[in-house]
Amino acid sequence: IIGFLPLWAGVADSARAAVLMKSLLNKEEFWRPYGIPTLSASHSYYNPIGYWNGPIWVQWQYLMFRGLLNYGYTNEARELAHRVLDNMAYHLKKDHVFWEFYSADDRQAGWNQTYIWAGIAARFLIDLDRIENQQ
Repeated sequence: IIGFLPLWAGVADSARAAVLMKSLLNKEEFWRPYGIPTLSASHSYYNPIGYWNGPIWVQWQYLMFRGLLNYGYTNEARELAHRVLDNMAYHLKKDHVFWEFYSADDRQAGWNQTYIWAGIAARFLIDLDRIENQQ
């Protein structure tokens, strides 16, 4: 996932951004049902609930969301936000906590409960509301 930070930082030129987007939007690699995993799903070490080998951390999802917006990928940013927030809302209703991380592939959440950094979901909602009301 760190390879996509140039989008968030705004330092990739348009050609490099296009190359990054090709990998990011590949459903066999990073464009997963509930977010962008920390490791490509095509990697042999990929595990969607295996700590840094594939799950999503909400704060990283927010950085990717902002990066997509930086380069004009508004529809993709919106879709990413909905994917991440959908899984978080499911677990908030079920478990009543923010989890440390979530699976990129299914409705699993993991390891530690009540992680404050997952509260960045509120910022997701604020930004999502802004872009959806601009349409």
